[in-house]
Amino acid sequence: MRSHSLIFCFLFFLASALFCQNSLGQTLYSYIDESGVQVFTNIAPVGPVWDLKITGAEPSPSPPPPKAGFDLYDSIIEKYAGDYQLPPSLIRSIIATESGFNPRAVSPKGARGLMQLMPATAARHGVSNSFDPEQNIRGGIKHFRWLMDIFNNDIALSLAAYNAGENLVQRLGRVPEIKETREYVKSVTRMYDKSEAGIRYQENLSQPQTYRYWDDSGVLHLTNIPPSR
Repeated sequence: MRSHSLIFCFLFFLASALFCQNSLGQTLYSYIDESGVQVFTNIAPVGPVWDLKITGAEPSPSPPPPKAGFDLYDSIIEKYAGDYQLPPSLIRSIIATESGFNPRAVSPKGARGLMQLMPATAARHGVSNSFDPEQNIRGGIKHFRWLMDIFNNDIALSLAAYNAGENLVQRLGRVPEIKETREYVKSVTRMYDKSEAGIRYQENLSQPQTYRYWDDSGVLHLTNIPPSR
């Protein structure tokens, strides 16, 4: 009940700020984005979101169906992330980037399942069926923990190794100059940073951080999510 009151206060703050901007409407959006972060903003979401609520001039559309990954796999992620001492939000970011939470995903190179395990990697970590969500998540988390140990808990290097192989990253000592790998590391870390920001906001609802800035197009943003650098 307390969190609902604080969320209402946050929305009231945004509404008040928007009311002062004569050139803008008073439409506000509250939703959960693809990485599971609760977002409050005056900017309409782009792409699929969940639990969308709209206040202001625009009518609320019918919400899209919930994303399976949030409901079906969260307890598995929490369990094994805890076992291997990794942030659950990081694992969610990896799964979202690797497979979009599709347990039947298969890459052109033969990587399979939620965390896109190659057959050799799956066998190394005791995964007999990569399409079984729990086996796949357990094996993927175990593999990523192994990479984090190799690279002294350097997330960027561990992600690069997850994508391009540990031997190449160990030999170079840095993220390889491979476009796919660099984009992969950037995508996961951006999603993870955003998710962590949302978690910190939820943990500190008594003093919510708000951000007010203009983007490159001159549009004013009022939101709980920090601007990307």
